[in-house]
Amino acid sequence: MDDFEGESSQNDIFSNHVTAATSDVEDTKAKQIKENLQKYEQLFGADEDAFDQPTTTKKELWSYYLYYNSQQGDNGVGPGSYSQALFQSALSGDGWDPAISPIAKGNCTTGGCVVAWGSGTKSVASVVLIANGICFAVMTVMFVSLGSAADYGNFGRWLLLVLTVICWVFQYCMMSIRHAYQWPAGMVLYIISYIAYGATLVFYAALFPRLSRFMPHVRKAREEDLKDGKISQAEYDKIESLERNHISSVSTAHSNIGYLLTLVINLSVLLPLEGNSFGNNLALCLTNTFQTGWSLESGGSSFSNLDPAQRCRRGAAT
Repeated sequence: MDDFEGESSQNDIFSNHVTAATSDVEDTKAKQIKENLQKYEQLFGADEDAFDQPTTTKKELWSYYLYYNSQQGDNGVGPGSYSQALFQSALSGDGWDPAISPIAKGNCTTGGCVVAWGSGTKSVASVVLIANGICFAVMTVMFVSLGSAADYGNFGRWLLLVLTVICWVFQYCMMSIRHAYQWPAGMVLYIISYIAYGATLVFYAALFPRLSRFMPHVRKAREEDLKDGKISQAEYDKIESLERNHISSVSTAHSNIGYLLTLVINLSVLLPLEGNSFGNNLALCLTNTFQTGWSLESGGSSFSNLDPAQRCRRGAAT
């Protein structure tokens, strides 16, 4: 009887140890899950729309690539370059060499070249620098005051849409600059189109972290694996970082493709029309149309222009 009681006591002690060990494991797991949730909330709690954001689709990703192809690649060596070329060409055509007397507009060669500026004169190079200085000053104020809209909330998509349309319109308007005396109008058109172009790059480049964050496998890793403790925070950071680098690299490749296609279009116009005063205007028209077409083909990026709630409802309906 005593032996039976001793054996029973040992079994109770063993059971208590097992129960305690199991409880310790469960407590450790619960603590780990809690820590993961705290890290998750700390990292992503600032994004108030995080749980409303739909998963990134292939269509949205390719919209991003195509827009990058047109706006970054095409505009960089196409309309953006020709807008400045037409402005500076008109400026030089209305200028004169101060070393040559009497004054004769359009006689600038390798010497100095000035234009009427207020009550005096200013060199062509100075006027171009003033125009560029105004562009960068306005962009600095714009990005300081509105730059955060590119990273938070959904207001940035409307800014991107408006700025893209402004860029198209004013670059098309540059086609009207055909005479030297139009250089003040050309200066205004160039400044507005260049500011809009620079702003579209900033607001669009800010989208790729969000695209990568809501890619299917990245979202699963964050909202399921990380929260359940299947992966560590360092492992998740690596997954998201690799996806960001992937999207960025592919975007850059598409940008270079845009450069190449635009240069081919440029040469196809400029070589046959060599010496034609309207050659630059026609090249501007064709490259701007090419850029606009690519951007419209991309849908202005369905990711940036479609409200997340609408996309969620659309996905639920299907």
